[in-house]
Parts: sequence; C-alpha cells; structure tokens
Amino acid sequence: MLKQSKILYVIKTMDIGGAERFTFNLANYFKDKTASVTVASAGGIFTDKLEQSGIKHIKLKTPPEIKNFISLYKELSQILKDDDYSIVHCQHRIFTFLLQFIPQKKFILLYTAHNVFTDLFQKCIYPDHAAAVSTSILDNLRSYSFIKKNKISQINLGVKVPEIYNTRNGTITLGFIGRLINEKGIFNLLESVKILSSENLGFKLIIKGQGDLTKITSYIKHYNLSAIVSIPPPASDVEEIYHDINILVLPTWLNEGLPLSILEAAARKILIVSTGAGGIKDFLRDRQTGVMLDSLDPVSIARKLKEVITNYDSYSSILDNALNKVKDEFSLELMNKKYEALYCELLEPKLS
Repeated sequence: MLKQSKILYVIKTMDIGGAERFTFNLANYFKDKTASVTVASAGGIFTDKLEQSGIKHIKLKTPPEIKNFISLYKELSQILKDDDYSIVHCQHRIFTFLLQFIPQKKFILLYTAHNVFTDLFQKCIYPDHAAAVSTSILDNLRSYSFIKKNKISQINLGVKVPEIYNTRNGTITLGFIGRLINEKGIFNLLESVKILSSENLGFKLIIKGQGDLTKITSYIKHYNLSAIVSIPPPASDVEEIYHDINILVLPTWLNEGLPLSILEAAARKILIVSTGAGGIKDFLRDRQTGVMLDSLDPVSIARKLKEVITNYDSYSSILDNALNKVKDEFSLELMNKKYEALYCELLEPKLS
C-alpha cells in the first residue's frame, strides 16, 4: 500500500529552520518505503542534502506569499499534473489553502501545523487531515480552526539522539539558533551580552541562523563585542550547528510552535534557557528540563544568564531530565513510525 504511493512534501524553503529539518527527516525516512518522494520548495542550503540522499527537489519559481496566490496556485497545479501523488504533505497554511481548491483532486492533502495561529486564515484551511507537532498546537487547531476533531492528530516533533553529547571545554558558549528577526529576541540577547561583557565571566556567544545581518553586525561592531560574539556561515549539518554550544538561549516572544532547536539541543545535553512562548512550554519546565526566562528585559536576561554561566556545572540533573524527555516523547524514530501509521491509515480507503 505505502510502497506503491508517491509523496510530495511542500514547504516554503529548504533553508535553516525547524520545519525544513522536519521535512528533510521525513523525506529521508520515506524515500525507501514509497514509490517516490519529492520535495517542492523555493530552495535553500538543504537542497544539496536532498540531492545527496537521492530525493527529488522541485524549485518553486513563485515566492510563496499571499500576494502571489494566483501564480502560486497555477504552479502547484502544474506540479500535480506532472505526477500522480498519493499524499501531498504541506508544512505551511498557504499551500494547504490553495491545494484544497484543486478540482477533482486525487491526492490526500495532509497539513502539519508547526505554529500557533488565532487569525481568520486559520479558519479557512480544510485539509483531509492535520497533524499537530505538540500539545499546544493540537489545542490551537481544535480551538481556532474548523477542521473536524477526528481529522486532527498529535504527532510530536522528533529528533535523532546522538551517541556523543556536548561537554564543556573551558569557556562557556551561548548559542542563538533561528531566524534573525527582532521577534525572536536576538537584540534582547545582544543587549544582555553587552551588559555581561564587563563582568569577566569568560563566555562567548555564537549566532547561527539566517536573516538580515546588517543591524546585528553593526550592533556588535558599535559595542566592541566581536571578541565574544561570532556569526559563522549557515550550516545544514546538525552536528555542525550545535558544535561547541553549551547553552541554547531563545528569548523569543513569537507565539510560535515548539522550536526543533530546543529538542535538538536537549538531545545533545545543551542547557536550554528560553521563554515559554507558544509550544515551548510543551517541553520546557523551569528547573526541570531547562531554565525559563521570566522577562524579556535585557537586564533580567543578563541576570539569568550570569546565574547559569557561573553555576553551569550544577545543572547536570536538568540536562539528564531533558535528554530523557526527548527519548521518551520526542524521538525521531517515534515520530517516523507515527507518520508511517498515519500515511497507511489515510491511504487505505483511497486504495481499497
């Protein structure tokens, strides 16, 4: 049943991001379990990894934005005409919304919700089935969409747990991983690092992500932070992304989902310091699986970071708790198996 099916994953980009790594992991898992797997996106650094793994990639010519609805719909329609896909698995609402209008569609439209939304658009999506990446996302779908509750499943995000974990090697290194936008708290973090820079704590900050670096590099230069703050080139290799990071800091105020970076960090025994925004609280429990920021004020963040830097060696039990939670609830193996079961369940009536 599954072996004869073709799967198309549709995502905005294949650049650095949780949804992108989620898509790559699923595509890599199902490439040998199905007739074929294809990923359609606007491109990005993960496209090379797709090619290396033998996964076909279709580069979208139309930027996936609301203003391009008509041209994007035409392009997606042509992609679907070119091959006979059994499942079209979307990672963003814009694709789900457009593809639900394909006339006489023969494919199953599956949407994975990665974020919390409360807008009108949330009530305008009608996939054949929706999957939520954590408890908060499930609750959000049930409360703010008109998708029938029996058409929504919770399948937690999953990450691979490496056999070797990060260890402290002298200087404590903070890491910021994600989109370099104000709402992610990058400038709050930089301000707190500036405050701490005069305290001789012996720490560094590595910023890994993509976005407009102009303001960030100007800030670093203006306040003479280049000795402790670095921005290496983007990497698609997960181990390279987390190499040498001891503490992951995410002072975000976006009403987002559960960032994959939190799970990947916990799987490597990297201490998580974050707000409880969106679905983050589905994993992060203060002083149990990480350290919760109670304020986005840079002075408050600096105070919390000073505490974890100076007492880093006392957090071993928290690191163990976080690792065990990943293994029990957010493992890649568990996620893959649940999607395999869901695909088979969705395909059965179609192929019977």
